[in-house]
Amino acid sequence: MNVFILTLSVLLWGQESLENSLSKMVGKSRVVLVYCPKSSDADFKMQKKWLSEVGGGILERDLCIVDCVEADLTSEDAAHLKERFRYTPNHFCFWLIGKDGEVKLISAKPVKPEQIFGLIDSMPMRREEMKRNK
Repeated sequence: MNVFILTLSVLLWGQESLENSLSKMVGKSRVVLVYCPKSSDADFKMQKKWLSEVGGGILERDLCIVDCVEADLTSEDAAHLKERFRYTPNHFCFWLIGKDGEVKLISAKPVKPEQIFGLIDSMPMRREEMKRNK
């Protein structure tokens, strides 16, 4: 099993677009995409705190955390977010994307790890992973 945790900041991706980075994760990782206007956003800080407290659960579920701070987005990445995820700038947004590349959960508020893990663990692909890893 390919288990890893990767916290990405769009700013650190250099030349690679958000769209390309996300497409490379399909079939390999589930993605938590966290958007906020500024890194000082209270909801963003709460989401990051909650996720930082459950590292093992993130690893176990092949989750990749992608931070998208509006101030750091390229115009191409902002356009991709608007087109693919239909987000509205200027407020927090959370997406859980399955290994199949489909959006499984959208929230305008931080999502507790228990809810994220519960949803993932109910997915057929995850159930198969759990059976294989027993």
